[in-house]
Amino acid sequence: MHGVFITDGVTDWQIVQHTNGYANLSFSGTWQVPKAAVEIGVKSAVPLIRVVHQDDNSQIIPWTEANISHGDNPCHGTWNAEIQVPAGGLYRIETGLYTKSINPDLRWTFRGDVRVHIGVGDIFVIAGQSNSSGYGRDWAFDPPMPGVHLYRNRKKWDLACHPINESTFAADEVNAEMGVSGVSPYLSFGKYFTKLSNYPVGLIPTALGGSPISRWHSEQNGDLFRNMINRIKECGRKAAGILWYQGCSDTTPEAASSYYNNFCHVVNSTRKALGYDIPFFTFQLNRQISGLHDECWGIVREAQRLASHRIPGVYMLPTLDCSLSDGIHNSAHANIKLGERMAKLCANILYDMPEYRAPELASVICNNQRLSLIFQNVERGFALFSNEPRYCGFTVRDSSGDVAITAFSLDSEKPNVLHLTLERTPLKDATISFGWEANPTMYPAFDEVTCLPIVSFYQIPLKQLSGGIHNEK
Repeated sequence: MHGVFITDGVTDWQIVQHTNGYANLSFSGTWQVPKAAVEIGVKSAVPLIRVVHQDDNSQIIPWTEANISHGDNPCHGTWNAEIQVPAGGLYRIETGLYTKSINPDLRWTFRGDVRVHIGVGDIFVIAGQSNSSGYGRDWAFDPPMPGVHLYRNRKKWDLACHPINESTFAADEVNAEMGVSGVSPYLSFGKYFTKLSNYPVGLIPTALGGSPISRWHSEQNGDLFRNMINRIKECGRKAAGILWYQGCSDTTPEAASSYYNNFCHVVNSTRKALGYDIPFFTFQLNRQISGLHDECWGIVREAQRLASHRIPGVYMLPTLDCSLSDGIHNSAHANIKLGERMAKLCANILYDMPEYRAPELASVICNNQRLSLIFQNVERGFALFSNEPRYCGFTVRDSSGDVAITAFSLDSEKPNVLHLTLERTPLKDATISFGWEANPTMYPAFDEVTCLPIVSFYQIPLKQLSGGIHNEK
């Protein structure tokens, strides 16, 4: 065989993380002048490389000479090249061997290896447990799309499609699913994000159903953490963000109280291992039908909320309005919705697109038996499924027990305010919670513009939000 051969460099379907709109792609290999040209007589030969846009065959980078070595024989040797490629694609990387004959009228460009479906864009790492790897059991229209590619568990780049975490020919079994996974949030995420950014998206699956945070903690079990870091390094060490959805396995009395500290460790150790402050884009837990340990679900959700405020570069979206396909896993339609929402959040953070945040409690005005809840991140107002207090999702508790909510309403003048009427005036030690149980309200109030539900929170002291309780009993 003759021509130019690529032995190292990007592979078919690969997405490379850009930095400031460009990526440096390195290639190397060997080259060989064909025997027929040698018999005529060769004056010189040099490998060439170029980048072509696959949509229209336009040359993004025209033929460029590579660096060569040929030793004593000028008709074969090794070569290497580094090219700076603009973000975009999909591209075709072509090589060729430009050869001049001793006959000045003869020159040829011989064949070379080609790499196809290459994108320069954003890589996202899928981490967490089953709702991250994808266990939507029902069906929904979510087809693959060129420009959203996947670094499969067999350690080869390919077109992304469901199931994201399938393990055919898996290179190792660290994050190989025991069950049959289904629809994930992240194919729809990739498609929507590339629509917003105009850049290709690469997905690296590292999640595993049922995994507790200890398996992501470098100083505990840590096997999934090490696997995640290795996968990122195999794909060039750079990624735009970690897509994290995990915590159901830690809603136990033994694990819940340490979730915040453990998650902090995951973030810090990941950033230390990679050498830069990679963002974490997270989902707050949804629900478990007939789940146990309500208070533990509240503690984990509160830890997730606090992490988004206290750890720089950690962002969070709620999920309480999402339907299920079994007792704990989001449905396929819910996952598609979550993926699109996360794409909007990532586009805001990474590309300064419009802000996309969920309503979150900011302060409370307490007046006897009436609480006025003031929220941030409300665009035009709330939409309610019902004014029935039993559906509101709020819990007020003090040292005398739960304070019953007798009425729940919007504010007619202030769009970011909700009102709770209580059976009695709460005591000074009262706390307020929202959407904290294992199976909280199915009908959370939501922002009428973004359609995002209120962020869950657990046992926030009313005096911390209001400066005190009026007319204490």
